[in-house]
Amino acid sequence: MQVPEEIESPLGTKEPPKNGRGWLITAVVIGIAGILCLVLWFGLSTRAPNEHVKEEKEAVGNTIDINSAAAGVQVVTVGSQAPTSVFTVAGTVEPNQQQLQQVTPLVAGRVENIYVALGDYVKAGSLLVRIDSPQVAEQHGKLHEADTRLRLAQINLDRVQQTANRVSVLKAKATLDEAESTLKRTKLLISEGLTARKDLVAAQSEYDRAKADYNFQKDISLNREVAVAKAELQTAQTETEHIRDSLKAMDAHLGSKNEGAEHDISKIELRSPMSGTVIERFVNAGAGVEQGKPLLTIANTAILWVIANVPETQMATIHVGSPAVVKLANKDVPGRVSYVDPRLNEDTRTSRVRIELANPDNKIQVGTFAQVEFRTPAIAQGTAFVPEAAVQTVEGKPVVFVKASSGKFVVRQVQIGTASSGMVPVLSGVRVGEQIAANGSFVLKSKLLREKFGDED
Repeated sequence: MQVPEEIESPLGTKEPPKNGRGWLITAVVIGIAGILCLVLWFGLSTRAPNEHVKEEKEAVGNTIDINSAAAGVQVVTVGSQAPTSVFTVAGTVEPNQQQLQQVTPLVAGRVENIYVALGDYVKAGSLLVRIDSPQVAEQHGKLHEADTRLRLAQINLDRVQQTANRVSVLKAKATLDEAESTLKRTKLLISEGLTARKDLVAAQSEYDRAKADYNFQKDISLNREVAVAKAELQTAQTETEHIRDSLKAMDAHLGSKNEGAEHDISKIELRSPMSGTVIERFVNAGAGVEQGKPLLTIANTAILWVIANVPETQMATIHVGSPAVVKLANKDVPGRVSYVDPRLNEDTRTSRVRIELANPDNKIQVGTFAQVEFRTPAIAQGTAFVPEAAVQTVEGKPVVFVKASSGKFVVRQVQIGTASSGMVPVLSGVRVGEQIAANGSFVLKSKLLREKFGDED
């Protein structure tokens, strides 16, 4: 039998022809290669299921299957709105000092009647208090004397202005008439040549003197007396008006000229200067009062003030126009800061902040204690914000539990910023719009740890 020159080995290489021993070696090599292939295949077939189980366990370990409603887990959506800083301070409801007036007598006396009680609403011009004052009666007497002097001054002026009975004027007029007749007669004699020329000069001089005297008596003297009479009349008028204004300022009753003594000249009436509520009453009927001592306080309570004592550390966030919520016993009322006191109380290290509060129905009482809540924008970085309760710590790292579409919760590590007002900025790890566990997330953490410890055991 003829042996070929070259034969191809099972490994695909061409070898030179060999004898029977070579064939044996070739068979051994092929057998060993087969055995190695079988061992390798068997190892891979036994390892793959174990690794698959391990990866599945790891996946199961990072997800939690739980009924969130039954477990009391609250699910919220990750938002993008930055939180606000909220703090509350004590405050007191006070009347609007710009809409507050006191009722004060300008004379001393005794309260005869008081017509309002504490808390009454009064209209502008309403009679509040009537006082009996001797000082007012004295002023009325002075007014009567001034009126009498005024009438006499008017009569004197009228008399002075009547010139018909003035003796000096009549005497000067008679002298002037006589001088005029003498001058005419002298001129007639001169024309007839019966007297000298010097007599005409003398007659003319006498006439001029008489005329000048008459003019003086008629104009100069009369005008002087009229001026004096007018000055006396003006003085009497000024005095009368001064006393009347004084009585009017005292809220005294000024009767008409025809009224006579029908009214009591010792009484004054105090009326409300504005519409509002009586918030203070200091006297009762029969009490003696001093000049300038307040008797009542009227306040317009449609707009009230709330004075809040804000700590020094929070003043940087408060300014005129800042919103505030005044928390009363039965309701919360929104308001705005209208004034910030630039002075700081050195004892309490607080500053007074004023909030204007609308009170159209007058249901908020002056003096009520309140809590004032201020909301200011917080300084926070990040585009996603989650509640503080949503962030848990696992193995020293912050995580959140994201609800998957399957309904299970997936543990996800996050990078967070500084919490503010109950919200935590998330720098990475979750996106806006994803749903996460908030209140009750510690239940998921507890279950995660139990499952993890169980696997390790």
